[in-house]
Amino acid sequence: MWWNRKFVSRSLRLHRLKSTRSTAPRKPEQSLGIIGVPFAKGQAKQGVELAPDLLRQSSLRQVLQSSHDDLVIRDYGNLQYAVDEPLLQQQRVHYHHIRNYADFMACNRALIEQVKLMLVENTQFLAIGGDHAIGFGSVAGHLQHTPNLSLVWIDAHADINLHSTSQSGNIHGMPVSFLLEQLRNTWQHAGLQEIAPNCLPKDQLVYIGLRDIDPYEAFILNKVGIRYYAMDTIDRVGVPKIIEMTLDALNPQNKIHVSFDIDALDSNVAPSTGTAVRGGLTLREGISIVEALRDTERVQGVDLVEINPKLGSERDVRTTVESGLEILKSMFGYRRSGRWSNIDTGILGSD
Repeated sequence: MWWNRKFVSRSLRLHRLKSTRSTAPRKPEQSLGIIGVPFAKGQAKQGVELAPDLLRQSSLRQVLQSSHDDLVIRDYGNLQYAVDEPLLQQQRVHYHHIRNYADFMACNRALIEQVKLMLVENTQFLAIGGDHAIGFGSVAGHLQHTPNLSLVWIDAHADINLHSTSQSGNIHGMPVSFLLEQLRNTWQHAGLQEIAPNCLPKDQLVYIGLRDIDPYEAFILNKVGIRYYAMDTIDRVGVPKIIEMTLDALNPQNKIHVSFDIDALDSNVAPSTGTAVRGGLTLREGISIVEALRDTERVQGVDLVEINPKLGSERDVRTTVESGLEILKSMFGYRRSGRWSNIDTGILGSD
């Protein structure tokens, strides 16, 4: 009978589908650990400490989940730290001219341990600042877990000042100097060999988007021999070429850490940040850069920093948060060209 033939045909299709599912190799779990780092003492403007919770309230988890259906997300809350007397002594004796050195080091010591934990339990991690002073602990912890690491620092600023060269004393302008072997002797009283023994090779650091470089920073970048693509270079050769040169510079065997300061984007699309500089990356350019890095399938750690909800109008804050979410969405899987998974691929019939 017709109904019997229909039942048999449907049973065969279900059997083939089950066989395909049972024999298909299981993909390894992709998991993301998130830590909020509400640190605002690397500079003078309060408000950046609110960003981690604001991004959560702005559907961060849902945005990331929608960009990658199979991503397992673990939110570790906000980082806690305590300042001890030895750090206060370091600050009083050696680094009294830096704002909040003891808090900076206490926060980053705690972040180093947190990053190591997250990478034991997850395939990737995201650190949400706070100001860019947290870049030291985030990268240093990553280096302890993964010594063969490349760093892409996307920022309007080089953040490579030394305590002896900074005019402001704001330590969010110094985190990269803690990471490079060539500059360690300038921090000889900071105990870096104990808390952050692995250094970043200078040839595995690439800057993108610089446009506000202090004179001493420019000297250090060129003296040490660090690759950096300032906005004048990006304007001259274009983002596709910058991406090509960046990927050519990175060791293809290395994992990648992407540290993204929201002020790398032009202030039209990211106005609510403490040190906005006009003439930055468009949102489209920022997305293109993180897409290219994501597509290497080697990005293991990401920072997003310097969103400040206390600066600008309500519209400015909303625009900045939305730009940050767009960057993260693309970083963790969203494809503008479209993608599909977990759908019925037989809707158009068999080939």
